[in-house]
Amino acid sequence: MTSERQKAANRANALHSTGPKTQEGKAVVRLNALRHGLLTRDVVLPGEDADAFEDLLNQVRAELSPVGPIEELLVDRAVNTMWRLGRLARAETALFDWRVRVLKVNQLADQVGSYEVMLPDMPFPPHITDNAAHAELARA
Repeated sequence: MTSERQKAANRANALHSTGPKTQEGKAVVRLNALRHGLLTRDVVLPGEDADAFEDLLNQVRAELSPVGPIEELLVDRAVNTMWRLGRLARAETALFDWRVRVLKVNQLADQVGSYEVMLPDMPFPPHITDNAAHAELARA
């Protein structure tokens, strides 16, 4: 249970850490909690190609030729969803690529470990005993 003294200290500390106050500071921290971008307010995130999004929007509008505010809304929602699903596909690909790389690293570590077992008398990591030869190789 928190004492009254601790509560007062917490309140005093909270006054010092109220977050960014300027527009620049708010822009910097705006995406701190971003993970996958599927539920963000902004459809096009920093680092994404805004022109490609506009091209997609224009292509879908040209193909569907929406008439009236409801159809315009539906086209916008469809394009936003298409863009976000494309982002999800890229994130999924990156995740699988990362996982495959982790598996390869683990396999290589196992291979290295098998060589360590095969050479039990060799100090690991190997120590350089011929400093002159080492210096000569370093110059080459």
